[in-house]
Amino acid sequence: MTTTIYFVRHGQVDNPGKIAYGRMSGFHLSQAGKEQAAKTGKYFKDKNISRIYTSPLERTFETANIISDYLKKTVRIVHKYELIEIDAHKWQSLPLSELFQNKYFESFVNDENSVEVGENLSVLASRLENFAMKVCGEHKGEEVICVSHEYPILAVRLKLEGKPLKLLKNSYAETASITTFVLNENCKIREVTYTELQ
Repeated sequence: MTTTIYFVRHGQVDNPGKIAYGRMSGFHLSQAGKEQAAKTGKYFKDKNISRIYTSPLERTFETANIISDYLKKTVRIVHKYELIEIDAHKWQSLPLSELFQNKYFESFVNDENSVEVGENLSVLASRLENFAMKVCGEHKGEEVICVSHEYPILAVRLKLEGKPLKLLKNSYAETASITTFVLNENCKIREVTYTELQ
């Protein structure tokens, strides 16, 4: 018996100011992001999804709602704080062009145990790993979607695969991409795949 957890990154966001919006409210899917979410929904339309969990931020639950429209049965959508974006308050609202010159962001991506940031990589990875294990335990043998954000998804993938978290800075998850974890009856990883929809 296997359990499948699909970690979906939200669709593209309307961000005309090109800032690092982090957990800021008011950032919704762009038209392109809505189209991406629709493609993702079509990907799942023939799968037997039993639940959708989503971060509470607008862009994620908008993505989750669009995906749910394509499923063959009504599926409950549950907001979970554990899926929220990283605590980026020390660089949130900065122009993206300045992000990689910010000492706090640099500390976040280069030091998994940094004490300079609100949530370091180790804490982030553990938050997502604990949630994935909880989902696996509660949905044995089922298929579940979790809509989240790039860094949480990258961190949980590295953690579950037993890879160094420092690899995150060289990793990427496209908007509306799907990172699939297939877990065995003991919630151990059997397979990981990454899908971008064209």
